[in-house]
Amino acid sequence: MAEILNTDEQERWRSFQSGDKHALEYFFNKYADDLYNYGYRFAQDQELIKDAIQDVYIRLWTTRERIAVPTSVKFYLLRSFRNALTRKLSKAAKDQHGQLDEQYLFEVELSAEDLRINDEKQAILQQRLQKAIAQLPPRQREAVFLRFYENTSYEDIALIMGTSVKATYKAVFRALGKLKEIMTVMLISLLLLKA
Repeated sequence: MAEILNTDEQERWRSFQSGDKHALEYFFNKYADDLYNYGYRFAQDQELIKDAIQDVYIRLWTTRERIAVPTSVKFYLLRSFRNALTRKLSKAAKDQHGQLDEQYLFEVELSAEDLRINDEKQAILQQRLQKAIAQLPPRQREAVFLRFYENTSYEDIALIMGTSVKATYKAVFRALGKLKEIMTVMLISLLLLKA
């Protein structure tokens, strides 16, 4: 499950609920980059992502007195951000196509820092893994990203994605099975090319 608020964050949250703008600024500075990185997996439109982040913090500020103290601020913000971004993407899709496409894109791309691994073999393996992850269905990619790149619990993934915990386990299990299958095919292909 999500980490429980530490004493410092509890105090900051109470200050925030009392109208302390510095506490809001603290939460923005601490979590905005995480929200941006998460949003970039859905859409590469930087302005759309920034607008969604801004919407989350504006809504957070305007409804602060009615919001219960969350067990995890990061989880609460990720869930709120996902909802805000989904609404913006839905509106953009409707504006562009006149209808909402139920399947959305969710891109997982390893950071440049991850690719600067000293061991060349490890870098090649990561590139292959990235290609394999790109072949997964969007919801499986999202579940894998949240579970293995963000270390999110299955319960929190279910809440973020709006599914059941059982469906989340199933999505990750199927994704891992598919990744194993894809990586095996890649390895065999590589061996055949070198033969």
